[in-house]
Amino acid sequence: MPESNTEYLGYYPPGWTEYCIDDRLVEWALDRDVAIRIRVDGTLEADRFTVQSVTGVNEHGEEFIVGSFDTSSEQIAYQIARLLLYAMNGTVGRITGDDQYRGDQS
Repeated sequence: MPESNTEYLGYYPPGWTEYCIDDRLVEWALDRDVAIRIRVDGTLEADRFTVQSVTGVNEHGEEFIVGSFDTSSEQIAYQIARLLLYAMNGTVGRITGDDQYRGDQS
């Protein structure tokens, strides 16, 4: 597994790329479809972090943001990001037929 360059996330799933835009803005993009992203953004205001899951972009360049979580804790923001990263990774793996995610099917 790739090692994260962030303080609160040790590792992230293979098949994703981490982009540390600055110390308060980090994104992970799915390698097979870079429009699928998880973002931790602490740039909007002091002591506020937003975590967003992006599932695509429309024809106008606007992101499809599935949900947004706001927190005053950077550590909690990264816990939420880790949860979303691994959940989306497992879902994509199962849908695309990756054997490690399809052990329940014969």
